Amino acid sequence: MLGYERKVVDALSSTTDPDERTAVVAWVEGSLAAMPELLRAGVALGSVVLGLWASATGKEGHRLVEALEASPLPPVRLHLRLLRSLVLFGDLELAPGARP
Repeated sequence: MLGYERKVVDALSSTTDPDERTAVVAWVEGSLAAMPELLRAGVALGSVVLGLWASATGKEGHRLVEALEASPLPPVRLHLRLLRSLVLFGDLELAPGARP
């Protein structure tokens, strides 16, 4: 997982427990790694470009997420939606009582 992706996933995670947050990040990392190479390459390219933009503007955490949500560019919003979906799935998969 790229550093930018880790920052966004951390900002999107709803849990306050550090162990659960680490587990969600690991779950998302595994999901990204399991993507077909061509799809993962596209996501990684978007992450590199957005990571450079985030560094140049100094946006981090919730300010970064808000800026991505407000972007007039659909691919930027879709990139955020992808990461948000993975975080939500991770939260649900790892929630207490979610496993039999």
